[in-house]
Amino acid sequence: MSILSGLKSLVRRGPQEQVVGYSLPDLKSVFTPPLLGPALPFADYPPVVPLEDVGVLAYYSTFLTTPEDADEFAALIESNFSFVVEKPFNNHPVKRYSNGRKDEHLIYFNSGSEFNATTVRMVTNSVDFLGVVQGSGWAVPPPWIAFEGYKASWWGSNMQGAQGYYNDNYFLPFFTRLSGLEKQAYYVRFEASSEWIESLELMYGNE
Repeated sequence: MSILSGLKSLVRRGPQEQVVGYSLPDLKSVFTPPLLGPALPFADYPPVVPLEDVGVLAYYSTFLTTPEDADEFAALIESNFSFVVEKPFNNHPVKRYSNGRKDEHLIYFNSGSEFNATTVRMVTNSVDFLGVVQGSGWAVPPPWIAFEGYKASWWGSNMQGAQGYYNDNYFLPFFTRLSGLEKQAYYVRFEASSEWIESLELMYGNE
């Protein structure tokens, strides 16, 4: 299931359901008109989903990254917004920020329970901030970290379950955006084995 279809399934259940720890009525009270569109289409990664269909004038986005890059994301928020309030959701602190001058808001939380990485989920009406996030280059931890002990020869294009979800929603759209030099730096950063490099280049080298 894709992030988009999963989110639509969630919000279709009713106003009592939570998106980043907030109900739909609460989100509607935070994000008020107008909602601006991007000057250029959003990139494929991190994915950006408009919530207008459920009456929320904001965008939802999620991405997978390292704890270090998640700290950079938190610092970026602090430099663009002012902290408003924090509340718990599924044992995670959900933080809300605002920029009163621009009438922009952001709500987010981190989770460290998936894929040996940090998952960031956020809702914001700031197109400029989403653009900065998409251009940040924060890395999705590779398959050999996300699935410790998983063999490169098992990695394929028709995977199901956790591997398929991770690949379709996080790794594939991130990795295929990288240039040749960026891929080499990625392999070095995450200490890719020759088997994994060969497998990924064979599978995604021409994309």
